[in-house]
Amino acid sequence: MKILAFGSNLPFKNNSTKENIESAYKTLSQFNINILKKSFFYQSEAYPNKSDPLFCNSAVSIDTNLSPHDLLLNILKIEKRFGRERKEKNSPRTLDIDIICFDDLIINDDNLNIPHPNLHKRPFVFLPIRDLDKSWKHPVFLKTIDEFVKEFDPNELKSIKKIL
Repeated sequence: MKILAFGSNLPFKNNSTKENIESAYKTLSQFNINILKKSFFYQSEAYPNKSDPLFCNSAVSIDTNLSPHDLLLNILKIEKRFGRERKEKNSPRTLDIDIICFDDLIINDDNLNIPHPNLHKRPFVFLPIRDLDKSWKHPVFLKTIDEFVKEFDPNELKSIKKIL
């Protein structure tokens, strides 16, 4: 399975953060990325600076014939199309798309890390992934989603709200 995670905590043009992500979904097919399944949307505190605007998060499983590196290049183009500026790490952003996993590949090079290296620390990503496939296993830690979710702070989990 190939999974992309989306996040947004700044509006872009006249779009809300959720609308940014929904619009990005529609853009994927122009970049040879097809959505197989979508998660629910979730609202979470910004990480690591909780005083930044709240995030809207989601995830999709995809099908593509792109290589992982070409997928990354296309994702960066989509982020830029939606006004993404990379000023400083973890700053507020209009759109963030991360490659969470690409089948069972493990890639660690200067430009790309798959699975996402901080995935196991981010409940706001695991909850959307659980919507896609409860049986998914992390290819490095070999743990299921439920095993990870049990390890998160219960208060942190409660702070992540499903958006309809």
